[in-house]
Amino acid sequence: MAKGEPGGLLFEQEMQVLEGALSELDDPCHADNPLLFKYEALARSYEKLLKETQKVFLISDIQGTILKEREEKIRTLLDNSNQGFLTFGRDLLVQKEYSVECTRLFDGKKIARAGIIDLLASPGTQEGARLSAIFQAIFAAEDEESRNRLIQQVPTGMMIGRRHIQVQVKSLFKPSGRREEDALLLILTDLTEKKEADAWLSFLNTHDKLTGLYNRNYAESLLPALMADKEFPFSVIVADLNGLKLTNDVFGHETGDRLIANAAAILFDCCCDRGMAVRWGGDEFLLLLPRTDAVACQELCEQIRDGCRQAAPSPIELSMAIGGATAEAPVAFGDLFRVAENRMYSNKLSESRRVHQNIILGLEFLQRENCFEIEGHVERLRELAADFAARLGISADSTEMRNLMLLASLHDIGKVALPKGILCKAGPLTPEEWEVVRQHSEIGYRMAQSIDEPVVADAILAMHERWDGTGYPFGRKGEEIPWLARILAIVDVYDVLTHDRVYAKAMSPQDALAELESGRGSQFDPALVLLFIEQAARQIAPAAAP
Repeated sequence: MAKGEPGGLLFEQEMQVLEGALSELDDPCHADNPLLFKYEALARSYEKLLKETQKVFLISDIQGTILKEREEKIRTLLDNSNQGFLTFGRDLLVQKEYSVECTRLFDGKKIARAGIIDLLASPGTQEGARLSAIFQAIFAAEDEESRNRLIQQVPTGMMIGRRHIQVQVKSLFKPSGRREEDALLLILTDLTEKKEADAWLSFLNTHDKLTGLYNRNYAESLLPALMADKEFPFSVIVADLNGLKLTNDVFGHETGDRLIANAAAILFDCCCDRGMAVRWGGDEFLLLLPRTDAVACQELCEQIRDGCRQAAPSPIELSMAIGGATAEAPVAFGDLFRVAENRMYSNKLSESRRVHQNIILGLEFLQRENCFEIEGHVERLRELAADFAARLGISADSTEMRNLMLLASLHDIGKVALPKGILCKAGPLTPEEWEVVRQHSEIGYRMAQSIDEPVVADAILAMHERWDGTGYPFGRKGEEIPWLARILAIVDVYDVLTHDRVYAKAMSPQDALAELESGRGSQFDPALVLLFIEQAARQIAPAAAP
């Protein structure tokens, strides 16, 4: 056998001895030796024995390789089964772990020769003592039936650390007489994710996903128990969130969801353990209050209002229209709910002016805080617009004057939804950035519509239209542009030109009026801009005189 053949190196020395013997047999000098025949027979037998031995070693080597490959495949399968496998014997010490999952389940603890009780239970606990007693009883059992009965007593579910683990026990007992090799196999399955998923699904069956409050279906299913005779007096509070449409339209539904969640948090904190806080609909909430009289119900309504007043704007002031109703004796839920809902709508109506004003003030605050305007711009604009409107014959107490003043306050309000980096940019804007800025007219329009100001909304939308039809967003021209927008556009440009901006220094009043004149009939209403120039020129003339 050559050295390159399988088994050649293993029997190299023996091969050298054999080759030497065969070489001696071929030597003529030994031809007359009487022992030559026996020596040759012995050498040939040794050669045959050596070949058979090499075959045995080769087969064994192949079988060992196959077994190793099988073991690796089984290990890979066990490692990818997401289960832990380990065995332990009569001494309750781990003999071997068969998958990497064991390392994860026990947070990297040493497993080999570790006490199985220490792995499965906290030291010194009743749970650990009970497990130890069961395992010892299993190993002491005399027959398979007794062992299986005891195995059934092992808990099928355990907490190992923070994990929910399913436990299966298999008996690996040897034939009688070899009890020192007996072992138990534990199969450990991590059910934590499944438990958490099941808990989340169970939560969603009874709760609203966004707010964490109880959902309507669950609340309705509990009404018979909540309104049992012993639970009266029974109160209901209906709360409706103000400003959600505005928030959704302008700042997006993600911000609107935060507004809903903030309102829900106030209701939950106020309700606490008095009853159930329920998300009844999109922006409507319900508090179901067993054993709550009219006085306590009213106090809770005031507590909710206080909570809203103390909440930080997000981005607008948090407010809710609230209505409560109480029944001293059993009554149909629908009847009690309608009373509370009607009171909520009455509250919304009576508070609408205040809520409306607060929303406007909140929007103006956002405008000032976010670098959207020149210092004092809105205040000056209102004053200039009021003077110009008086010149045009608009009465100070008219609806038209009121709308013009509101337009002066909110004409650029759509910019609150634009990136500050663009609005405050010192250099020229790119075409893409201009496209973003131009969106503020439509955003402002939606905002004004959301607070029920349709006339102001139309004017905001048209603030950047031009008399010649080359403006945006729709290219309206001439008298298609609302009158209030034509008035304020002139006043706005004049004030902007005469004050420092991020991207330009202020002009003199005379230069600003010349700029307005250059836009007469192209950017501005020719008749209106002429009237404004005449009025402004008279006002600045005395100041320019020596």
